[in-house]
This record gives sequence, structure tokens and C-alpha cells, in this order.
Amino acid sequence: MKQHVDTVNTSTIAALYTIITAAIVTGVLGVALIIALPSEQPLTQVLSLNASLVSFFTGVGLYAAIRGHQVLRVACGGLVFLAATYSVLTSTGVLSDVYSVGSLTLRASLYWPLTLIVALFGLCLMLGMSVGKRKLLWRFGGYVAVAFGLFYIVLSWYNGAYNWLGPHPMVVSISVLFLTMFGIALLIGSYQSAAVESLPRPASFAVMVVSVSIVCAMWFALASSEVRRIEGQVINAMHEAVQKREAVSLENVNLIQRLATRWQHVPEENRLEFSKLDVQHYQRDLPQLLSILVTDTENELVFEDYKTTASSYYWMLGTPDVTDAFTASQTSPVVLIPHESIRASERAVILVRLPLFARDERSDDDFQVGLENQHYGYVVAIFDFASLVNPIMSMNEKLLHTYASLSGNYMLRSDGEEAVVANISMRPATSLYHYSIPMQIPYVKGAELHGFHVGKVELRKAANLYAVVITGGLLLCAFLVISLERGQILRTQRRQLQLQATHDSLTGLVNRVVIEERLQQFCEQCIRSKQEIAVLFIDLDGFKPVNDSLGLQVGDKLLRETAARLQRCMRNNTLVGRFGGDEFIVLIPELDKKQPITDLVSEILSAIAQPYHIEQYRLYLTASIGITTTIQSPIDAKQLIQHADMAMYQAKRQGRNHYQFYTAEISERFHSSVTLRNELQHVLEQGALKLFYQPLVRCGDRKIVGVEALLRWQREDGSYVSPAEFIPLAEDTGQIIPISAWVVQQACEDGIRLQEYGDLSVAVNLSAVQFNRANFVESLNHTLNLTGFSAQKLHLELTESVLMEDSKRAIRLLESLHNKNFHISIDDFGTGFSSLSYLKRMPVNILKIDRAFIKDVTTDVHDAAIAKSIIQMATQLSIEVTAEGVETAEQVKFVEESGCHYMQGFYFAKPMPLAELMALLNERDSF
Repeated sequence: MKQHVDTVNTSTIAALYTIITAAIVTGVLGVALIIALPSEQPLTQVLSLNASLVSFFTGVGLYAAIRGHQVLRVACGGLVFLAATYSVLTSTGVLSDVYSVGSLTLRASLYWPLTLIVALFGLCLMLGMSVGKRKLLWRFGGYVAVAFGLFYIVLSWYNGAYNWLGPHPMVVSISVLFLTMFGIALLIGSYQSAAVESLPRPASFAVMVVSVSIVCAMWFALASSEVRRIEGQVINAMHEAVQKREAVSLENVNLIQRLATRWQHVPEENRLEFSKLDVQHYQRDLPQLLSILVTDTENELVFEDYKTTASSYYWMLGTPDVTDAFTASQTSPVVLIPHESIRASERAVILVRLPLFARDERSDDDFQVGLENQHYGYVVAIFDFASLVNPIMSMNEKLLHTYASLSGNYMLRSDGEEAVVANISMRPATSLYHYSIPMQIPYVKGAELHGFHVGKVELRKAANLYAVVITGGLLLCAFLVISLERGQILRTQRRQLQLQATHDSLTGLVNRVVIEERLQQFCEQCIRSKQEIAVLFIDLDGFKPVNDSLGLQVGDKLLRETAARLQRCMRNNTLVGRFGGDEFIVLIPELDKKQPITDLVSEILSAIAQPYHIEQYRLYLTASIGITTTIQSPIDAKQLIQHADMAMYQAKRQGRNHYQFYTAEISERFHSSVTLRNELQHVLEQGALKLFYQPLVRCGDRKIVGVEALLRWQREDGSYVSPAEFIPLAEDTGQIIPISAWVVQQACEDGIRLQEYGDLSVAVNLSAVQFNRANFVESLNHTLNLTGFSAQKLHLELTESVLMEDSKRAIRLLESLHNKNFHISIDDFGTGFSSLSYLKRMPVNILKIDRAFIKDVTTDVHDAAIAKSIIQMATQLSIEVTAEGVETAEQVKFVEESGCHYMQGFYFAKPMPLAELMALLNERDSF
């Protein structure tokens, strides 16, 4: 499980996974509830099987899409599309509305305006287009789903409007809510990058699953409780209705029974008149009684009394179903609803027929005694069905529609003054619950009362309320996950900040702050325990060129590998940390006298010297190590580090890949260097440097043909600082750049003045640092243009060290200078590389033989041989030669006899200020 979640994506990821989890959990709970409590009543299915499956596969499909499981995404999208399409077709009547899978039944619980959007959602999941196109489709589908979802949510709050979307308010409310959430999920997925593939952290994910499950389970519990309450209302109302209907039926049949019984005691001659009088009274007192007929035993009409608003019902006695019922029961009571009365054009009635008997004085009081001799006819009562049952269920009409089934395949209910007729095999379209109870109607077998739940106002209000509850619950779940994630992120960031405050982020070693703190602690312990401390300052040799040439990535890997090697070398109680850059420090809090510290140092040098395999490169590095202990240095953390650092620099000066112990002389040397640097900076700011000039003499006629500019630094006390002392320091500190620029410009300006004394050249010494600068040639041309000095008279003197870093570039640059008519001189020839191959390739005008070879040419045959060889070789290469350091007449003679071209030295003149040189030139132009 990936655990990377940044703060930018926390809210969107939490919202997305909350929606996915809610969809999956809702689907699982819905299916589980249907399997555990199967019911054919739509009312009790707060989330239908079809809707549950769609919710589950939508959640799984979204998860598969953002996690990159293409096959699962397409499969789930296809199932959602098929289920939604099935609902569209069934709700429009194209297919049958019920399809069973085992004991489970798929019903079209939602209608096409809603399921059509769900089908679009499944299409968005299913199509396997390119990522860019799929994001556009998701964006379109998301906006459509959100827009219609919000519109449908508004509809679900209006009474009856939800019926456009589905029959069950609970299913409709939860479905439009999830449709909106699915649209939001599509939009989030379409705008997110690959970071959205990250799951929340395990703890946050577990809390999200549990909290979402609780919210969804709470919704199911509330919804189920509500429908169970309504189911109880329906059942109670049905039992109440049955009781009242049975009482009404019994009461009306008893009324007719009493009427027939009264007539038994009336003499035959008065029976007809008495019967008519009774019938008139009954008609007046019973508003639901439409007609009373008296017939003979052959069903011939004796008389009929009906209301003035009605017509005769005698014709009904001849209809097939009535005739059949009369034939089957000659002397038994009959109660039925004639089929002809429930046709659309007729008025539904209830027919009650009782046999009439003449009482025999000698017989028993029992109504059934002497039936064959005393039966003389029938009394038939016609009751209006609507008027008879209308008062019974008026209180429950908004909740329940009851249908009476007395015979045949028809059911009837009262609707005001009319009767509603329905086929017994068909459920009313808007009904969510059907309940049937047998009725004990006198003289009727198989009578039932069917109740259909139609009152959805309370259910709709509850459904909308519970939708608000689950929405709030899911929002709280999302906020909880966001809080947990951000809290975890803050804790992680806090740990990272703490780690960054104490450890190096690249190598994982402790950083400089920790090193200094721990060393300070070691020093305090050292004072108490008298135990010696050692500090090793390690610097990598040659790391910068590798870092610059191969890139920072390779350099970082190199540092990490070096840190790992150092850690492997560490022993008990030793601490290694990164001081900065390619510098590391090792602290040894307790020196072991039995095991010299040099053993550890040698192990470190050997470990670092092993080849590095970084990517496709095989690299080699060495290290310079400075060592100090509390024996050589004070027991002070900062001074220990400082002294180890000084010792490391001394190790580098001794050739690198070496170690050096700190000594007091190193501090003195560093102090002198720092002091000298500060003084040099002050001199630069004051412009106190000076140029001295030493004449250049041509061999043979000994004429002065040029001068060499030599830099001099004179202190305020009149003493001079040797160029060999401050020039290397200026090169290390970068101060050589402004110094060199000033030297060239001043030499050119003085060269202009020296032209009054002849065609004299001016030679200036160039630093390798100055020569290797990118804008060297441009700055040189700028100086010549500024001063007006000729390039032909400016001799540039370079040492062989210019070829050390990049010989090809140096040769190209020398060729460029040569093409611009500059004279190139190689100074101190013979003391550097002295590579003849370079000499052959370089455009050099003059070689200057180092004074070390001229000093003993008259006494040392080897120096004489070397000097002659250099002169002869240069002459063969058409290169002029200058001998430096000529101080005696014998040396002058040797140089001239050897074929040298120029010479300079104390024999002719020492370096002098410009004014003295001009005075010399006034006196002579040769020696």
C-alpha cells in the first residue's frame, strides 16, 4: 500500500476514496440485507438488488481505474452499463420488469431518467481509450452526473416528483445522492495526476472504511426501521379494516336476515302488504341500500323497491354468474358481487339473497324446520359497494388502498362514491407493499381483503432526511480522513524537520550541528574523565571535477556511497557525520592506546580508494585526512574541528591521499597566510603594488631590446614581500585576477612611455588562473585598445602549468594569441613538464631557460649540457631563447657562445622602478 500522500492532494484523495468506499460498502450491505432477509415486498428493500450491484461495481470500477487495473475497470464498467441499460429497458416497457437469478430478483427499481445517467457512468468506466481522451470523457460524464444528480435531489424533495425517477423514495433518494457523488468522483479522477493513485495511509484507510461502514449501516438501519414501521402501520390498518368490513357485512346480512325472519310470522294474506311496508322503511333508513326485490321460488319478481336515484336491478338476476349462484343454492343464502356490476359502464354492487319461508304453527322455531313445505320465495338486497365500504377506510386512504375480493378474479375498493376495480393477479403500479387477510363474510367462501401501500409522503420525507444524514456522515468521514492524513503528514514533516535539523538529508549522517554538540559533550566528559578525544577531518580529493563533469546526480550518489563506506569503517562509540560538501568528520570520544588511530585512518583511506560503480561509470577517488587530538589541541569543540581542518589542508599540500596530524607549526603557517591575505587585500584597495622592470639584452651586441615587468609588494616599513610568497596565495584566493588585470594595463601604459627610448618590448607574466578565464583574450584586447599599446611589443610569459588542466584548450588559445601578433614566451622552461610534444604543437616565440640551469653552467657540466641542448633544440624549432639569471661575465660568455638569443640578469641590471629604468635608458641603450 503506497503511503505517499502530499498535502495538496489530501482533500481530493480523501473525498475520492470516501466515495469509492461508500459505494462498495453500500453495495455489499444492500446485497447482504437482501440475502439475509429476502422479501418480495419492494417496500422492505430499501436498496434493491439492482441498485446494490450497480453501487458495488461502480465503486470497484472507480478503484480499478485510479489504480491502473484496466481489465477490472472495463469489466466493472461493463456490468454497470448492462445493469443500467436493463433498468432503462424495463422502465420503458421494452423488457419484462422482473428477472430472477436463483432466489434473488432483479427489478427495475429506478426509471430511465436516472438509469440513463448511470449507463453513461458505466460507459465512462468501460471505454479503454487513451488516458487523455478518457479524462475528457470522465470530465464530461462527471459534469453531466453532478448536474442531473443535483437536479434530481431537488426533485426528490417535491411531493410526487420523485415518481419520475422510481417508485421507492428510499431507493430514489440514495441513488440520486450516489449519482452525484459518482459524478464528483469522475471529476476528481479527470483532474488528478498519477499522485491520486496513492492510497491513504493504512491507519487512515482503516478509519475511513470503519467510519463509512458505520454511516452506511446507520442509513440502512434507519431506512429499514422506517419501512418496518410503515409495514406495521399497513398490517395494523389491514386488520382493523378486516374487522370493520366483517362487522359491516355481518350487520347488513343480519338486517336482511331479520327482515326475512319477520315475514315468517305474517299471515299469507297480509304478507305482501307487510313486506312492502318493511322494504320502504329499510330503503329510507339505509343509504347504501340501492334496491330490495322479492321473488318467488322461480325467481320471478313479486315486487321491487329501489331508490329514486337508481334504476331497477331485477335484470341482474338473470345474468350468468347470478343465475349460476342461485341454481347452486336453492334454499341457501347467497352473497356475491355480480360480474356485470363491475364493468366500467356499471355500478359495482353487492347482492345478498335470502330464502323466504312461511312459518308453520306446529313447527319448531328453528328457521330451517320444514323447509320443503314452507319455502315460498326470496328476498334480494342490492347494496352499493362504494357507499357500503367508504366510511370504513377513509382514515387510511392516504396510506393504504384496500381491495375486497369476494369471488372471481376481481378486486374492488371504494374511491369516494365510485368503486375501483382491479384484476386480482395484478398489483397497482404505485404500490410498494401488498398484504392480504381472509375475511369472514357470512355465506361467502374465500373472501379476502387485499391492502396496497400507497401513502409515500412520510416515506419520502424520511428518505430525504436519511439522505441528509448519510451525506453529513460521509462528509464527516472525509473530514476525519483528511484530518488524520494531514495530522500524519504534519507528524511526518515534524519528524523530517527534526531529522533535517540533526541529519544530512543526502547521506543520512548526522550534520554539522550535531557534530559540534556531540563534540562539546565529549569535551565536557574529557575534562572529567581525562580520556583523550580524536577528531578526523576528511575531504575527498578530486570530487569537484567529477561532480561538475558527470552531474549532481552522480555526485550525490558518490557522496552517499562514501558515507556508507565510512559508516562500515566505524567502531564502537565512533561517530561519523557530514560537515558539508564533500567533507566528513569522525569523532572518537575515547582513544584506545592499544589500537593506534592510524589503523582507522588507513582503513578509511583504503575504503575510499576502492573503485566506485555509479550508474555506467567506474570512478576513483581518494581522501585527505586531518587528525587532531586533545593532546595537540585544546579541549574545545570548535578548536578541535578547526585544527583538524588545518591538518587536512596540510595533507592536501603534501600530495593528497594522505593524512596529517595537527601541529602548532600548521597553525602558525595558516595564521601567516591569513595575515598575508588581509594585507594583500589592503594593498590592492590602496593601489600600493608596483611594477619593476628588468632589461632584456640581446646577445652579441648586448643592446637593450626589451624589459620584463616584475610585480613588487613593498610594505610600509620598506621591506618587500617575495612574489613566491604572495602570488600563490593570490591565486588560491582569486585576488590574482584584479592583480593580473592591473599588471597588464600598467605594463602597457609604461610600454607607451618606453617607446621614446627605442623599439622596446614589454614582457608580462601571466597566471594560469588568469589565462584559463573564459574572457581572457577579450580583456587583453580591451586593455590594448584602452592603452594603445601594440600586441607585437607585448610579450606574454607563461609557465608550462597552463597545460596541466586542458592542454587542447591551451594550445587553441595560444594559437589565437599568436594570430593576433602577440609574442608567446614559455617561462622557467625545464622545470615543469618540458614536454617536447607540447613544444612542437604550441605556437611559441621564445623559450626562457630557468635560472637553475644557468647558475652553474660554468662549474657543472650537466647544467651546461642541458642549457646547450635547450638552446640548440629551440634554434632547430625556430624558437628564440632567453637565458635568465645571468649574473657573471663567465655566464654571459657561455650564453653567447652557446647561441642564445637574449639574456637578462643581475649582471646587467636588477629589476628597478620605471623612473630608474628611464634614467638608465637615457644613459645607455646597451651593455
